[in-house]
Amino acid sequence: MLETEPQIIEPYVRTGQVRIIYRHLNQIGPTSQRLAEASECAADQDRFWETRRGLYGALNQAYGDPDGAIQRAANEAGIDGATLLACVDAGTYAGPVQADYAAAVAEGIRGRPVFRIGDQQLVGAQPFGTFQRLIDQALAGS
Repeated sequence: MLETEPQIIEPYVRTGQVRIIYRHLNQIGPTSQRLAEASECAADQDRFWETRRGLYGALNQAYGDPDGAIQRAANEAGIDGATLLACVDAGTYAGPVQADYAAAVAEGIRGRPVFRIGDQQLVGAQPFGTFQRLIDQALAGS
């Protein structure tokens, strides 16, 4: 999905035709919660997507060293890692991340990735062409 996402963002999101709604799914315990909170804290520095991308890119390492992964993602996103970790340590977004997870579960989302495009739901990583076809159909109203 990390390769497909930029292909969706450029023609659809940046042009205002499509909105991405992201839900945190804290499926793997406290580390998932901490990483989700880190991405929300990064939003305070206008780097949510960049930090989330960095955290996903280092997901296997993150479970062995979550704070190291957060620091690396912050560095890659060009934000202050100490500020990011202080925000996470303070639990600034603990409640909102937990509420987001509860909302996703209430919508029947149990795993990731899941995408809703118009009235269609995609489960699992898909090639850009699949997204493009469904997005274009939804935008055309068909």
